[in-house]
Amino acid sequence: MIIRQFCARHGRTALSQSTRTVTRSYVNSRNVDDPTLRQSERDPRPPRTIPGHPDEPSSVLDTIDRPPTAATRSVEEKLEVQKKSMQSLHADVNSHIMARIQAFNEPAPLSTTEIKNKPAPLQAPESTDTLPFKNLKELNRYRRHTQKEARKGTNLTQTYDPATILRKPPMPSDLTLPMLLTNQTHLGHATPLWNPANSSYIFGIRDGIHIISLDVTYAYLLRAAKVVQEVARRGGIILFVGTRKGMEEITVNSAKLAGGYHIFHRWVPGSLTNGQQILGACGVKVVDIHDRDLDEYTQKFSQGNHTVMRPDLVVCLNPIENQVCLHECGLFNVPTIGVIDTDADPTWVTYPIPANDDSFRSIALVGGLLGQAGKEGQRLRRLQAMRGETTYSTGHLDDIFASLEEIASLDVQEPEQAGGRA
Repeated sequence: MIIRQFCARHGRTALSQSTRTVTRSYVNSRNVDDPTLRQSERDPRPPRTIPGHPDEPSSVLDTIDRPPTAATRSVEEKLEVQKKSMQSLHADVNSHIMARIQAFNEPAPLSTTEIKNKPAPLQAPESTDTLPFKNLKELNRYRRHTQKEARKGTNLTQTYDPATILRKPPMPSDLTLPMLLTNQTHLGHATPLWNPANSSYIFGIRDGIHIISLDVTYAYLLRAAKVVQEVARRGGIILFVGTRKGMEEITVNSAKLAGGYHIFHRWVPGSLTNGQQILGACGVKVVDIHDRDLDEYTQKFSQGNHTVMRPDLVVCLNPIENQVCLHECGLFNVPTIGVIDTDADPTWVTYPIPANDDSFRSIALVGGLLGQAGKEGQRLRRLQAMRGETTYSTGHLDDIFASLEEIASLDVQEPEQAGGRA
């Protein structure tokens, strides 16, 4: 405290002894940056003024023109550039509007000011060549570029297409275990749904489902194919039944290959037990050993004077939904072939095929292979027919034709006798 008072007194004494006049000044917006000025807390502060008031000295100084600085020049240049860009944009919009009006030949009313400010008309576009390439060199360059781009990437040569089985089913001699595995024939149902009669066909359990042994499927499928081939070779009637939704194409394709018949909508109950009432009015087609139509016998059989023929073999692709069909076949001792899954009873059919009946890939493989076996049997039958040999007995046909001729003669004589009696 003593040092402070001494410094203050010493400073006042030095000022009083100085010959220079002392001028007091206050800090304001003009001299705040002057390092020679020091503001004292005891000095009175200038009165507060309203910014922009005419009495304020700074307002008078602000009206003085000052030379432009670098900052003000950059701002003015930016404003000028924006102004020019807006003018050019307006000019482009006006030219576009005028071009559209001229293109549609729609004259628009223009005022005098718009006519004066109307931009110059657009120049006509230059004519371009319609050909994509100007010369042969560019065409060859484009072809080389296209070929080079086509060679890039990976080329897959061995790919699997599920529709291949429908277009070209495998032959029984081409069947392999990897083919059965690829087409999901080994997948059964969940373990709670299994039928104990299938215990000899089950290989094991994986993720809660039964796995069918592919060795058993392979052996039983080849046996069924051999049965279909022999029935077709002997001229028997083969009926393919697949009534599940999505099996239509598989059923029809298999029947066409084997030269048989097909049902893919619904099995009508009584088609075998009461076939005379259900199918008695259907047409009949009679052919010889060379599969040539015999019209004279076809007309006689088509009049309803024939016994309904039963199939010699029934191939059922979904036995669970066609138990009625299998029951009627059992009543008339018609042999059957069926795809037996782990939830079905193998005793329903004569020749079971342990396989997955829920997968269309599995059904397509089984049906296509049986169709190919039937096709081979038909080929062998026609080959023997060309040699003059028949693979089936024809002795009973003479008795049938004689009875038909007798019935036809009775139908002709009855009207004549009725007329004579009258």
